[in-house]
Amino acid sequence: MKAIQTDLFETRDLVALRKKWTTAAVGRPVVWSYGGGVQSAAIAVLVLRGELPRPERIVMADTSREASATWAYLDEVVQPALVEAGLRVEVAPHTLATKDLTSTDGRPLMPVYTRQAGGRRVGQMCNFCSGEWKRDVVRRYVRSLGYGPEGRSERGPVVNWLGISRDEIGRMSGDRRKWIVTRWPLIFDRPTTRAGCLDLVAEAGWPRPPKSSCWCCPYRSDAQWRELRESWPEDWAQAVALEAELRERDCDVYLHRSGVPLRKALFDECQAGGSATGELPCTSGQCWT
Repeated sequence: MKAIQTDLFETRDLVALRKKWTTAAVGRPVVWSYGGGVQSAAIAVLVLRGELPRPERIVMADTSREASATWAYLDEVVQPALVEAGLRVEVAPHTLATKDLTSTDGRPLMPVYTRQAGGRRVGQMCNFCSGEWKRDVVRRYVRSLGYGPEGRSERGPVVNWLGISRDEIGRMSGDRRKWIVTRWPLIFDRPTTRAGCLDLVAEAGWPRPPKSSCWCCPYRSDAQWRELRESWPEDWAQAVALEAELRERDCDVYLHRSGVPLRKALFDECQAGGSATGELPCTSGQCWT
């Protein structure tokens, strides 16, 4: 490892963690969970430059609600470059998800906003969508390819790459299944921040990647909602329609933090941290970027 590591990266706990995951990963094929955003584009660049090993499979979960900008960047930029190098992003279909909009007890999987205390206070529900729509879908797809527990599968255990960068160490979360060893190449192998990822993409001559997210994600900033409405009207229309569907079941849920329907929301031009290309605060470690 190079001397550019941060103080956090040099702590005893993290060094021990790196050793543990490195030992467990020896000899296992790599399956990269491609998230479609900045970190994923940077990993693609590093693989193409030979600075990261070639993964055996590259898999992206189709949430059925991924923003059109993400698919456009994959189709027009990343996929052609990977195909030229003999690689390809495979898409795990949303049919592999066992839950869609709601849990078995009828609660929304998305972290929607709710009106509480007689409508005076706005709260937010927990986030379960990334696990149900991404992590579990990719896992089931990988299992269908023959990977799995030692002695009980054709291809055996795997190393699963996740695109979390060095400045997101707090999002690290391993898989509870022993046949999957989670690894973060932008933390352990080629320590890189999100800003560094953007530099890598620019060095490759690629355009700036969009922030990977669903068009209905309640974590969107006002700037991101405006960008969706003005630049991707079909996605915006789908978000409005989905919110209306959710509100038919519960009139106190909303996709916007103000606790009003999207069509009526006033997007703050000066909202802090609200750049159209900024991060969404998903802390699950599974909204793979």
